[in-house]
Amino acid sequence: MGSSVSVRRLKVAALLCLAMAGGWVAGAAQAARVVQATPTGEVSEAVQIRLRFDTAVVPFGSPALPDPATLRCEGLGANAAAPAGSRRWISDREWAYDLNDTLPPGVTCQVTITPTWKPLTGALDGPREFRFSSGGPSVLSIEPDEGAQVEEDQHWLLRLNGPVVADTVRRNAWCEVQGIGERVPVTWVDGAARAALLKSQGVTAKDAERVAVLTCQRPLPPAAGVKLVWGAGIAAANNPAVLTRQPRRFAWEVRQRFTAEFTCERERAEAPCIPLRPMQVRFSAPVARDVAAQIRLVRADGQGAVLAPKFAREMTEPTVEVIDFPAPLDESTRYQITLPKDFRDASGRGLANASAFPLQTATGGMPPLAKFAAAPFGVVELGTAAEPGMLPITVRRVHEGAGPPPKARLNIKTLDAGTSDKDILQWFAKVQRHHETSFTAQEAGWPKKDWTVTETVTDDNGKSRKVTRERMVGSREVSLLAKETDVQRSDLPGPGADAAKTPGATEVLGLPLTRSGYHVVEISSRVLGRQLLDREAPMYVRAGVLVTPMGVHFKRGRTSSLVWVTTLDRAQPVANADVAVNDCRGDVLWSGRTDAQGVARIPRGFEVSYDKCLSNDGLFVTARSPARADRADGGRDLSFVFSGWSQGIESWRFNHPTASGPLDDSNAVRAHTV
Repeated sequence: MGSSVSVRRLKVAALLCLAMAGGWVAGAAQAARVVQATPTGEVSEAVQIRLRFDTAVVPFGSPALPDPATLRCEGLGANAAAPAGSRRWISDREWAYDLNDTLPPGVTCQVTITPTWKPLTGALDGPREFRFSSGGPSVLSIEPDEGAQVEEDQHWLLRLNGPVVADTVRRNAWCEVQGIGERVPVTWVDGAARAALLKSQGVTAKDAERVAVLTCQRPLPPAAGVKLVWGAGIAAANNPAVLTRQPRRFAWEVRQRFTAEFTCERERAEAPCIPLRPMQVRFSAPVARDVAAQIRLVRADGQGAVLAPKFAREMTEPTVEVIDFPAPLDESTRYQITLPKDFRDASGRGLANASAFPLQTATGGMPPLAKFAAAPFGVVELGTAAEPGMLPITVRRVHEGAGPPPKARLNIKTLDAGTSDKDILQWFAKVQRHHETSFTAQEAGWPKKDWTVTETVTDDNGKSRKVTRERMVGSREVSLLAKETDVQRSDLPGPGADAAKTPGATEVLGLPLTRSGYHVVEISSRVLGRQLLDREAPMYVRAGVLVTPMGVHFKRGRTSSLVWVTTLDRAQPVANADVAVNDCRGDVLWSGRTDAQGVARIPRGFEVSYDKCLSNDGLFVTARSPARADRADGGRDLSFVFSGWSQGIESWRFNHPTASGPLDDSNAVRAHTV
């Protein structure tokens, strides 16, 4: 039994050896072949020839590897059998021939496997010759670039893959112009015009033979689309029998007509110009600076000074597209804008709307104005009963109008030291939210019937349709205090005697604020609304004002923090002040009192969260002084600061490094002062 088992095992081993030997013989006999040769057929911009084999055919990385093929071309000239280039193996199965220059048109090439070349193992099977041609003359690039605006007599510079027969270009290239239902022939530009263009574009004498300069035979209409067509039938100079087969189109848009447009700021579209803002003339194309400087603004009645345009001191360009006549201008006055004789743009075009000049325009009266010195937030130092702190308000013509003078109203809501920090923060956030912004009519509390507005719009095809959208309301149309209780309401004082003598005079009023606290001050004026809104309604302007004799300073640390409170007038510490640190939602994180040095030492750090915040200024830190016996009201003073306030004291101003992100050991910067 043992002998027969041994015999079977030997037979199996022999069969395995034969199978392995057979596999090796089959692998050795398998031939390599070219699976991809590029380029093939007709290609206009041949710059590289590649052969890719289906398996490794060279030991990649060897210092010297033989080339597997040769390249021969016809049409390069009597002394050139192949274009200049360099040969290299990209990988163990891919070989490339990089040409130094793009093949000119009319060239046919053949890549032939070298008879003596052998792959790494085995033989080479499959095709051994591969052909391609460069085809007819091709445009490699064109200037100006496609899509750019072109002039009415535009000259195009075409960089080609080789010289062409000019007559075939004249016959087989053309312009297609929007609005013109026929082909516009091209002109082959030569002579001085061509030489000047080639020089301006940096074309060398060597490259000049591969460049064509073309223009359309008729002026192009302004604002029209134009296409330059490189058509079929254009012949190569080195082989006139080789022609382009397919047309190729390049598209641009002709520039607009040269026009001058007048603009000025107005209170409404139909209103005259605001005399406090400059008048402006805009040109659709550049104008020489010295020509634009001759434009004048004159009074229609011939009185007053003749005004020349003003250019910015730093503006040194030789051409301009905008000129300004600086303000202030005379109010309620008719003006004319006059142009110099034969006014043209920098390319020599006359003004298409020259008949509109001298252009008539006019200024209106000085617009009404109500403006706070600082909005949406400012700080006023608390004064005394004899000399209270003053909030500056700039006003002009807010009381004027036909019939009984419409009064400008003044509303003030005061949140003093007895108000909770959360309520103060909520009102602070309201004022910030209502500063020069907008709401939906629903958010503004308008009646439901006014939540939407229906408009008629016209699409690109000229079809009209009605569209309903949410009505947006500017914050200047919304009052913060109209429905509030505990609000001091009064008329805004009228103009003083001096201002009343000068119509349109601007006056600065001082609003006395005698109580310490956060004040929301709001002015409503129907005159402002009549001038600046699109409906008959009051307009509102507002500011939040902190009136206080104290300054609050906050230092947030990683393991401890500090709050110190000082007086604004003498920088003296405020002892026994109640201090609170609140998060951005107004919830108290820590509270305590200042010591004799006005310092509250907090044995902890604070992380700043911005989740569901009332304010994005960080932690809200408040201070309330002890009751003061020297004050008639015996009240307490209020002051506050936000941890995010850094304007003017940013660390970069003092070249001081800071940590960003969480205050942990991985992101800590340590420093000490000397």
